[in-house]
Amino acid sequence: MKKYCFVLLMMLFFTTLSYAQVTTSAISGKIVDVQKQALPGATVVAIHLPSGTNYSGVSNVDGYYAIMGMKPGGPYRIETRYIGYEKSDLVGINLPLGETFIYNPVMNESSIALNELVVVAAPGFNTQRTGASANISSQQLQLMPSISRSVSDFTRLVPQAASANGGTSFSGTNNRYNSFQVDGVVNNDVFGLAGTGTNGGQAGIQPISLDAIEQIQVVIAPYDVRQSGFTGGGINAITKSGSNDFKGSAYFYGNNQDFVGTTAGKNVENRKKLDKQTDMQFGVSLGGALIKNKLFFFVNGEITDKSYPTSYNVGEGSNVTKEEADQVMNHLMSISGGYNGGGYGPMDVTTKSYKILERIDWNINDNNKFTLRHSYVSGKQLNFSLSANGLRFNDNGYYMNSKTHTFAAELNTKLNNTMNNELRVGYTRVRDNRDFGSTPFPYVKVKLDNLRYIEMGTERYSTANRLDQDIVTLTDNFNLSFGSHQLTFGTHNELFMLENLFIRENFGSYVYSSLADFLSIGSAKEAKPEEYNYSFSNETITGSKNWAPSFGAMQLGLYAQDKWNLTDNFNFTYGLRVDMPLYLDKPSINEKFNASEIAKSRDLATNKMPSSTPLFSPRVGFRWDINRDNSFLVRGGAGIFTGRIPFVWISNSFGNTGVEYIRTRLQTADLKNINFKFSPDPYNQPLGKAMTSTEVDVVSKDFKYPQSFRVNLAVEKMLPFDIRGTLEGIYTKKMNDIYYQNINIEESGKMLNNFKDKRPLYGPSISADYTSVILLSNTNEGYSYNVTGKLEKSFDFGLDLMAAYTYGVSKGVNDGTSSQAYSNWSYNENWRGSNNPEVSYTDFDQPHRIIASASYKVAYGKNLATSIALFYSGNSGSRYSLCYNGDLNKDGVKGNDLIYVPTNSEIDAMIIKPLTNLPADKQRNDLKAYINSEESGLKDLQGKYAERNGLITPFEHHFDLRIMQDFYLMVGGRKHTLQVNLDVLNIGNLFNRAWGTVNSPGYSYTPIKVESIASDGTPTFSFTKPASNALYNQSDYNSRWRAQLGVRYIF
Repeated sequence: MKKYCFVLLMMLFFTTLSYAQVTTSAISGKIVDVQKQALPGATVVAIHLPSGTNYSGVSNVDGYYAIMGMKPGGPYRIETRYIGYEKSDLVGINLPLGETFIYNPVMNESSIALNELVVVAAPGFNTQRTGASANISSQQLQLMPSISRSVSDFTRLVPQAASANGGTSFSGTNNRYNSFQVDGVVNNDVFGLAGTGTNGGQAGIQPISLDAIEQIQVVIAPYDVRQSGFTGGGINAITKSGSNDFKGSAYFYGNNQDFVGTTAGKNVENRKKLDKQTDMQFGVSLGGALIKNKLFFFVNGEITDKSYPTSYNVGEGSNVTKEEADQVMNHLMSISGGYNGGGYGPMDVTTKSYKILERIDWNINDNNKFTLRHSYVSGKQLNFSLSANGLRFNDNGYYMNSKTHTFAAELNTKLNNTMNNELRVGYTRVRDNRDFGSTPFPYVKVKLDNLRYIEMGTERYSTANRLDQDIVTLTDNFNLSFGSHQLTFGTHNELFMLENLFIRENFGSYVYSSLADFLSIGSAKEAKPEEYNYSFSNETITGSKNWAPSFGAMQLGLYAQDKWNLTDNFNFTYGLRVDMPLYLDKPSINEKFNASEIAKSRDLATNKMPSSTPLFSPRVGFRWDINRDNSFLVRGGAGIFTGRIPFVWISNSFGNTGVEYIRTRLQTADLKNINFKFSPDPYNQPLGKAMTSTEVDVVSKDFKYPQSFRVNLAVEKMLPFDIRGTLEGIYTKKMNDIYYQNINIEESGKMLNNFKDKRPLYGPSISADYTSVILLSNTNEGYSYNVTGKLEKSFDFGLDLMAAYTYGVSKGVNDGTSSQAYSNWSYNENWRGSNNPEVSYTDFDQPHRIIASASYKVAYGKNLATSIALFYSGNSGSRYSLCYNGDLNKDGVKGNDLIYVPTNSEIDAMIIKPLTNLPADKQRNDLKAYINSEESGLKDLQGKYAERNGLITPFEHHFDLRIMQDFYLMVGGRKHTLQVNLDVLNIGNLFNRAWGTVNSPGYSYTPIKVESIASDGTPTFSFTKPASNALYNQSDYNSRWRAQLGVRYIF
């Protein structure tokens, strides 16, 4: 406790020096007369009309002014005054989050004092943006089609974005490298377990109600050094606030099985409706003034309730037959004393959440403005799904529970006309845990032919799984304007306190190679599994069966920058940010490992953490207004971006020292000479405490947080007919990325003898004391680039149009898609060697993406208005890999060796093992036909390796529609609105069931099986023809059109 108190004092010290992530907006410019002469001492007052909040500034001797720390949104009225000149007022301005609005008033001298000239903002590019970013306004949040009402439904408006695990990937980067903040406070899942990358994501819930959000800003290459914490993209949402008008709304959104289309796809004989399901959202928002122009409140509460039946049930799309399922279930009951694994009938998958947000805004005086916000999100989800080839018995599911509290406080202070300060404090508390909620039983997987399988027992990663996160943020920014310069001195600091209970396979885990092997359990000729895993807490050391490692970490950031108006039309930004990661705890000492040759040869120790090395992020950006009227701009910049690491990767070294937890992995060769029997008792597993071999995870002392160098260049031009055109390119080079190796194995010096395939073969484990020793270090290999063209047009009669195309490439060494060190190493497909993987396409690579939107709003009659919005997304499909079934390079891992695609003559010379009813010649002919088929994607790769993620599913097209009808009512002299809206996603599928289909590849596919490898490295294979030459499945649910009805009453 004393240590953390000291840390907090340290953070306070840094905060008093200076600030970070952006929650406000600004206005700046230069005030001149008609002869372009600067007017010093002119007064600019910006009035936030809904709340009456005033912000002001005064031009300096060069005519420049800047108003900082302003509330985003609007509308604003900007008043410019100078004695002896006409008033100049700009009305109807909405300020984008995190951007500086440029306003350069030209004052007219008047013989009649204080005349007023009212102007309206003209079209153009009128912010000081230099890098790649986008702002999603409150109007866009209202109009975009959405059923989940998640932030990711709106970040798809960013051309460089792509959907990833329910979240968003930017520029081909894992969404774990994104930053997501609400009101400038961390809302990432910083530990890195949620696929969405946000708190609550493990339970399938949104981190905040969409109705509580005012604006969203997305930044990919911002050259403002205040913005950091990501090497992918930064997402910053700000919440709504109250105004002088008392306003509120009550809303309902819902759909059921009647709002979803029948089975999608071509040539489907029996198109089926979905079984009964529901998806409902209820909410209330309320805001107003407690004291007019002074004190405001806003609250939002929301409940969601979703339930749907499983797909791919036996007899309803599953490739596993009822006979096979019954055989497994009946035998399971016979060896367990009657336990049936929960059966295998259809199940309802449920998700429920509760959200509440409260916010207070206080205009203390004209110079000080204070905000306080709290939010609470609670959710529970049944995690259970089936696939066409995979059947899970019902007890193999688990419930995920999640609760998040977030507090944020912000004080904006105008010190004088040239100085401004922003102070922000945040605290986030996250509690996640898994509840398997059924009879404890060992996990069992039974492999069937044609890549099919059956799973049963307690889900192997849920036997003991809990995560506690406490995150404190302290941020301060001091801004100083003088002459043509705007200086910023700031600090952003984060303290992480984490505890993670994770004992995988704590009840034992068995994988059987065939149905026959599983059915032999309990007989005199019981077959051994092909793999057995077991983990448990070493109670003699921990004193607990559920010991959980805990540790603390910090990331301190200091920065300074200058926004310099070199000329009236050229803005130059340059700055330096320094981030310092600190580890406040160390894993325990494993004396035996530390003394081993493996550790000593690499200067490793279980109790060594990476050194605290400053990470420098210099950045420069520019903006050139060529015509001096915001109609033709060139902007860009270059810089280094430092992110934070998902702390689960660091936690691996705390949980896997080889001391507190004993983990073992035994495969066929290990089990060969062991008297091994299956045990149905989860608390009395084979070998038990007699095991000595375990996994150890260590981190290199030179390991650094992720860093990337990023450069972009963009041209923005007003084209004929007031069309806004943008052409932008972004290039990213990885400087520090993750790199995993199993240093308990090394290449044997022998090579595979498979025609041109001469990949290295690995020898046996260096030490029998360890199943694996996984080392986390860095690599600088990998890059990505994107080129985007975008057109936008707004019409006076309410029509807005947008279209964009992006071409991109993303390559890397390891995508870090797993939370476990061993999995990040073992499931990284390769041909060059597991400890020396090659650079290839990332899982998040998307070569082509086209987006387009059209929205139109018209008011008619006295009490009606209709809004229509259509969004189109066309993109390349998902990438996937083709691997061998088996361990081709003898690294101890099956299914991660990329295939070498043989030519027809090489197939004729291959050693093929005859199978029952499948002679070798038949296998050869089937393999030739498969490789030469168009669907396989392998025809042009003969004589080459099929590189990681070298295959891709077909291009996809999706249209989404929203129709919103407003009915205006006068109640008590005030205007109320009854709003009815209909969202239809994938509406093309409504008109043609073959349109809008979504294809889902697995992690990797393994149609060619490695039967054996001779002493000279010559392999023997077998080939079983897949059910389809296209190794991906059509997503049943996502390929159907889906609709949702919403009703909202606004008062």
